Order: sequence, then C-alpha cells, then structure tokens
Amino acid sequence: MAPQDPNAPTDSNGVGLLVTGVVMLALAYFSMALRTYVRAVMMNSFQVDDWIMLAGLANFSVSCSFIFAGVSSGLGRHNKSLSQYDEIQALKYQALATASYVSNMWLIKLSIGLFLFRLAVRNRYKWILGVSIVVVGIWSLVLFFWNIFQCNPVAAQWDYTILQNDPSSHCVSVDAVVNAAYALSALTILSDWLYALIPIPMIWQVAMTTQAKWSVIIVLSLGIFASVATLIRLAFLADLTDVSDILRTLHKTPVPMR
Repeated sequence: MAPQDPNAPTDSNGVGLLVTGVVMLALAYFSMALRTYVRAVMMNSFQVDDWIMLAGLANFSVSCSFIFAGVSSGLGRHNKSLSQYDEIQALKYQALATASYVSNMWLIKLSIGLFLFRLAVRNRYKWILGVSIVVVGIWSLVLFFWNIFQCNPVAAQWDYTILQNDPSSHCVSVDAVVNAAYALSALTILSDWLYALIPIPMIWQVAMTTQAKWSVIIVLSLGIFASVATLIRLAFLADLTDVSDILRTLHKTPVPMR
C-alpha cells in the first residue's frame, strides 16, 4: 500500500525490535527451563510461585508476538511512511503489547513476592512482603484496566479515524498517558529494589555459614540489575507525547520488555 507521505523517512527499528524480542524470549525460556528442572525434578517442590512464573512466561510470549506482528505492519517506522491501514494495525499491536507488558510485570512481581514470603520466618518480613504483594497487585491491575479503557470506544486508542468521525468518542490526554507510564516505572523500580534487598536481613539470621549466606544474598540481589532496563526506559517516556510519529519515536532505542 502507498505511504501517506511519499517524502517521509523510511528508516526503521523493526530489525532491532525483532532481534531484541527473540533474544529475550530465548533467555526467558532457557532460564525457566532450568528453574523448572531444579524445582520440579531435583527438589520435587514445584510451588504456586513457579506456576505464576510460567504464566508470566506465557504472557511475555504473547507480548512479544504482538511486537512481532506489529513490526510486520510497520512498528518501528515513521507513521507517515506507512499506509493508513498499516499505521492503524501497527498502533493496535503496540497498544496490545503495552497492555500485556503491564500484566507481565504483575505476574513476575507476584511470583517473586510469594517466593520470598515462603522464605520469610519473622512476622515483620511477612508483613512487609504481604503488603507489597497487595500494593503491587492493586497498582498493576488499576494501570492495566486504565490502559485498556483510556479511550471510549477502546478501539479509538489505535484507530484515530474513530475520533475523527465520531464526536462522542474520546481519549485521555497525552499527559495522562505519560504519567501512567511513570507510575508503572516507579512501581517496577521500587518493587525491584525491595525484592532484591529484603533477602539480605532475612538470610543473615538463618543458621548458615557466612560464605553460604553471601552466596545466596548475591544471587537473590541480582534483581537490582533488573531495574536497569526500567531506568533506561525513563529517559524515553517523554517520547510518548509525540503521538504523530509514535511508532518510530517510542521504539527508537530497543529496550527489553523485562
């Protein structure tokens, strides 16, 4: 189909999005395979948090499939370099990927929170973890449903012709979308640091050798590095305001959907 603007730039980040998605999916499946083998086969102790993490992997797979489908329609390219049909299709897959990204964050945090809750012995740690699980759950679900219903009708979120032709249709402001993105990032960063650091005092009081304690603490604290991707994303959230070329500006630097 012919582009809406024949003079629009034709550069694309589609390849970068595809490579990032494939690499992250491969790492996720490999890590989950190792976890499943250890917990189900070696330890014979496959718990609720493991099932939730499997659900998170399935959700992440769906999210990546939306990205891949979006790239085939033009995700990563300049909006006006696409036909109107392809632009709307790419915007739809971008919206679906965003919604699934929010639910994926919730499933991962829920799994980690429940795992640490099982490890906690003292009530104060159980209280902290219990409250965090509830707060993260409520915060995530509110953002998830807000994201889905930010436009009325829902399809107006990606099909801008609805807003042009139906006076009763409407969407929230661009500033509200940016604020929601910052809220999700804040939730992700705070929970990453909480779940990475709280094992330190929990493990230190367990009857283990100092070397064993440090080994376990280092492994559990690796979650701190998970917040790096989110911190990087903060620098690009302002690009959400450029709705006229959002397919390109939002994906100008491929960042893993962790």
